[in-house]
This record gives sequence, C-alpha cells and structure tokens, in this order.
Amino acid sequence: MFKKYREDINLFLISFLILFLEIAIVRWISTEIRIFAYLNNLVLLACFLGIGLGCYFSDRKACLSLSISMLSVLIMLVNLPFTAHIKDEFIHIFRDIPFFLTAFTDSVVWYETAMTSNFFTTILGILSTLVIFFAVVFIFMPLGQVMGKAMSDYKDTIRAYSLNIIASILGIAYFSRISFLYAPPWFWFTLALGVFAIIFLLSAQERNLQNLASVLICLMLIIATMMILPPKKFGRTIVWSPYQKLEFHSLIDRERNVQKGYIIDVNNVGYMTLLSREYTGELSQYDIPYRFKKDIGNLLILGAGAGNDAAGALRNKVRYIDAVEIDPGIYKLGAKFHPEDPYSNPKVNVVIDDARSFLKKTDKKYDMVCFGLLDSHILSSSYNNMRLDHYVYTRESIEEARRLLKKDGVLILTFWVQRDWIGKRLHDLLKEVFKAEPLVFSMEDTSDGFGITMFVTGNNMPQILENIKSDEKLAQFIDKKKVDYQGSPKLTTDDWPYLYLEKPGIPRMHISVLIVLLALLIAAGKVILPKGMGLDLHFLFLGAGFLLLEFQNISKSALLFGSTWLVNTFTISAILVLCLLANIFVSKFKIRNLKFIYGLLILSLAVTFLIPLRMYNFLGYWQKSIIASLVLNLPVFFAGIIFITSLKKSSHKNLALGSNFIGAALGGILESLSFITGINALVLACAGLYMVSLIFINPQD
Repeated sequence: MFKKYREDINLFLISFLILFLEIAIVRWISTEIRIFAYLNNLVLLACFLGIGLGCYFSDRKACLSLSISMLSVLIMLVNLPFTAHIKDEFIHIFRDIPFFLTAFTDSVVWYETAMTSNFFTTILGILSTLVIFFAVVFIFMPLGQVMGKAMSDYKDTIRAYSLNIIASILGIAYFSRISFLYAPPWFWFTLALGVFAIIFLLSAQERNLQNLASVLICLMLIIATMMILPPKKFGRTIVWSPYQKLEFHSLIDRERNVQKGYIIDVNNVGYMTLLSREYTGELSQYDIPYRFKKDIGNLLILGAGAGNDAAGALRNKVRYIDAVEIDPGIYKLGAKFHPEDPYSNPKVNVVIDDARSFLKKTDKKYDMVCFGLLDSHILSSSYNNMRLDHYVYTRESIEEARRLLKKDGVLILTFWVQRDWIGKRLHDLLKEVFKAEPLVFSMEDTSDGFGITMFVTGNNMPQILENIKSDEKLAQFIDKKKVDYQGSPKLTTDDWPYLYLEKPGIPRMHISVLIVLLALLIAAGKVILPKGMGLDLHFLFLGAGFLLLEFQNISKSALLFGSTWLVNTFTISAILVLCLLANIFVSKFKIRNLKFIYGLLILSLAVTFLIPLRMYNFLGYWQKSIIASLVLNLPVFFAGIIFITSLKKSSHKNLALGSNFIGAALGGILESLSFITGINALVLACAGLYMVSLIFINPQD
C-alpha cells in the first residue's frame, strides 16, 4: 500500500516543504536583515532562481544535505557576531547592511544616518547582500531538483501538478497558522527539518543515516544560534507577532535610577515607548492634539500601537475612542504593560485591523482622526514590494479619513520625516485634500518626540487657528517649532503608493544590486549551463507573466481588504485554488486551441486594467469580496489552463518547470517597473509577457 503511494507522498512533502520554507525564509531574512524589507523581492527571486535551477538540473543527483547545510550557514551568518570595525564602530556585516548603503539617497531606509557611506562600504554592502542571496539559492536548488524529478517521473502530469498545488496551499496555511500562534523562527525551521527527515526516511536512497545526521546537526546549530546565543542583549522578551519581531524591555530613568516605562523595538530598531504622563510632558505628541479642538466626543486613532495615543486622549477627557492597530502582538504588550492601562478603559474600543481597511468599513463620524506613527518600514507580504504603511499615506486614504470627519473635525498626522521631500509630500497631500494650508511643526525636542513632525488640518481651519490664539502656550510652541519643507515630490496615490521614493524611478540601490547580480549570474551560466541546452522561452515568459499577475492580485487585494497577513494568505491561496480548478477543467475538457484561451486571458486582463478599484467600494463587503475576487482572479484561471496544457504536452518537463521558475524570478525583477509606471500599468506588462509566451509556444498546440 505504501509503495503504491510513495510517489504521491514524496511529491506532496517536497512541495509542502518548498512553499513553507520559502515564506519562512522571506519573512525571517526581511526582519533580521532590514535591507531586504526594501529589497524584499530579492529574497523571493533567490527562492525562485534556486527552485528553477534545481528543476532544470533535476536529471542530476540531488543532494538535500546541501540544502540543510546552507540553511545552517545562513542562520549562523545572520545570528553570529560577524563584525567589521568601520569608522570607530563595530558593524555587523550582514544585519547592518543598510548602514553600508546610505550613499543611495533617492530612497529612504530607517536609521540610515547612523554612518556615512563611501565607495568601500557600498561595495561591502552589495557583496554582503549577494552572499545572503546565493545562500538562499543553494538552499532551494536541491529541493527544486527533487521536485522537478518527481514531477517529470510522474505519468499523470495533471495529477502531479494538482498534488503540488494542494501541498503548496497547505504550506501557506500552516505557516500562517503558526505565525498567528506567535511561533518563533527556530520553531519554523525545526518543523522544516522534520519534513526533511521524513523525506529521507521515506526515500529509497542510500546513505539515509548520513542525511539524517546532517538534519540533527543543523537542528543543533539552529537551537544554538537562535536560542542559546541570541544576537541581542539578555533581559529582553522577544515576541514574533504575525507581522513583526518585537523586543520588549524596561526603560530606566538613569537620574532617579528607577524604571520609567518600557520600550518596544520592532525588527531590531527602536520603535515605541510605553510611558506615563510623568515622563511625556504637557505638550507631548500624545497630549497636544487635544488643544486644537475642545470637547471631543468621538476620536479615531489609526496606528494605536501599545496605547500611548489612547492614554493621552483619556487624560484629555475624550469621551469615546476607536483605537485601530494592525499588530495584535503590540496591542497585547500595551494592554498588559502600559503604565496607564488605557486599553482596559471602557471608553476605548480596540480594533485589530489594517488602518486603510477600517477607513473603508466604517461610516461613523468623528470629531478628530489621528494618524499615529504608522511608518512601519517593514515587509507586508512575501510576494510584493508593498509595505504595511504604503496605502495609508495616499491621496485616496486622506480623502477617506476626511469623509469620516464632522463639519468641524480635525485631522492630526504624525510622522518621522527623514527627508524634506517626505515632509513636503505629506504637507501637499493634506493641502490638496482639505483645500487649506496645514500647520506643520516639529516635536523633536519634546521628551518623546524622537524627531517626529506633526501635521494639523481639518474641515474648519479658521476655528483651529482661533483655538491656537486662545492658548498662549500652544501658540508660542507652534511658532517656535514651525517647519517649512521644500521640494516638489510626486504625490502618492493608490496606484503609485511609494511613500519612500521622491519621484517615479527604480531606486539606485535596487539597480546597483541587480547589475552586480546579473553579471554574476551570466558568468555562472556560461560555466554551468550545458552547451546547446537553453531555456524553454514559452515557459519562461509564462512564469514571468504569472508572477506579475500574482503581484497585481496581492497589491489590489491589500488595497480593497487591508494589508493584513490574513488577506495575503487568502489571496495567495485563492490563486493556487484557481490553478487547481484549471487542472480540473483541463482533465475534464479537451483543449483544442490554446490561442482561444490566450484570447480569453488577454480579455480578462483588459477588464482588470479598465475597472478602477474604487468602483468596488460602492458595493457591500460581501458583494465586493465576490465580484472583485472574480474579476481579479479570472486571468489566473486562464493562465493556469495554458500552463498545465503546455506542461502536459512537454517532452522535457524538467526543462519546462525550471524555465518557468526562472521566469518567475524575471517577473520579480520586472515588478520594480511599478516604481515608474504605477501598479495598474503592470497589467499591460503582464499581457505583453503572455503574448510573448504565445510566440514561443509549440506549433502543435
């Protein structure tokens, strides 16, 4: 019985492992090495490239021990203290890559001013980035070999690909589940090694004892580097929420030698404090908003964090507060440890949701809307360039916030402005939406300001200015702290939401890394690729088109339903389910002419391109969910039919699969075009890639 299904079990396990490990590594590296939160597609590109090369060379013997060894190496590179002494500082060669790349000034990276970059540090940063890239490639290459061979050897191509899809869906679902259970990375990788061990035990290969020994050694290294030898100081509680790595520790008043509160570091950088009024001051960023408007009944806080904004509102007699926070981990820490315990107050209603999603869902009117510090600078999804805060600071988002304000309502926006053009952009967005000049002043010298800027506007600016005149202390504070940002940055929209780019264009940091990477890959290709054996261009362009299509769906779903991990999980799973339905369709109906299916694919892409996303917002939530999902995902169904039909007829399935994954890596590079064109225009690029794939289709199809 077991022998009968060994082929199925082997394919299922390797497919599950690849998807699970892919998401785990993308999330972990983007957290621990912050540069990959900005170059996050680079990790995904490495995964696809490794899988693609593995499938391409699946006729050669796979060495899964290489995957396990490279996983151990990667974990040690990130966690152990590999430091360089640069400019009187000890810099971690891999964790501190952002500091090496500060010469690239056309995009923003958190805490980038910690050191001044030069030619040497820039080269070191690029090379360190590529070391991590190739470590990921070599983790996935043997896995791709095993999967490619399993797919090629399987007699029923549709059944094999269906098993691959089902296992991938379960891999996504399982990783999402353990993420919401706050499982740390050592647990993720231990589970992955468990699957490795099962694959070894079930295989008919020799030397299984040696392979199992490598699993055990890797497991011990993971435990040692991630638990016994943590890279951070002791005395910190580390929590891996569904979104971020949170490090929680005490904040000491060194003058009094007493604890004055707590601090939460997010993804290895300082992010927020939990302080009482005693340490924030009368004109803190959490108290000053309520001097612009008296007698506030309903308040909306977007990005409520650990509770400082809610505590400030309660101190200033606000009667009812809706506090929206996307990260349940941050909320739980605030609910348990904030000195003023604001989240237990019955006046505070906590909503765990994406800020933009909440703005779309509610019709409630507010006296004041406060945008907390939402500049997350972290990864939103494993499959695109979007970050959690991108859709919060667009013209459409500000318009939605204004819609919720009463006639005399006030909007407060706080932001850490690292570049003048970011401050100018936020100023101009508010001015355009509210048709009035906003107040802009710095909170840098306040006890908790951390260099942030506050923007104040509303539906009745004359009344706001009158309130300031009647408050002498406030008027003096604003007059002293006024900021006038210069520049002419492009305003962010839902189609071009790139807050940390001054203007359309691919950042020089991206270009430099990709140029060096492509040069290395071309040189390596001449050495390792067999002469006379090229890529299958039909499958190459199918893969590139599919990844751009997937990016479209994830980005647009995030805008429609929120940039949450749950939405991303459902979106990616829905894409895979549609691929599965395409398999079923092809198994039931004979496809006589793929050109007709190509026609339906291009037509469905045209519908996706032409219907603005805002049109779906006029529908109810469930109607929007059904209709928008159908329109956005219909091209996936037709693309799936083309892929499985072509794969079924292919006489070199390993070459086809390898070319497809390498094409997906190409799609990951092309996604950066959205920095220039905007997101929706990538639908046209997607259609173009599919049309090129038609040119290279087998004439018999």
